[in-house]
Amino acid sequence: MTELEKLEHAIVEAEERKREYIKSNPAGEGDKATKVALYTEVEQARKALRAYKIQHNLI
Repeated sequence: MTELEKLEHAIVEAEERKREYIKSNPAGEGDKATKVALYTEVEQARKALRAYKIQHNLI
């Protein structure tokens, strides 16, 4: 698996964890800190992919 594929896979996994949490805690239920951590994880994965693409002139 290439670095690019790893970064793309990290986004997919983070989004899946976020979706599962939201699905199991409808209407804003659940721990806010956990929710924020999951959203942050998704955003960090996206930023890492964006940085990789910029570094390797892919965008």
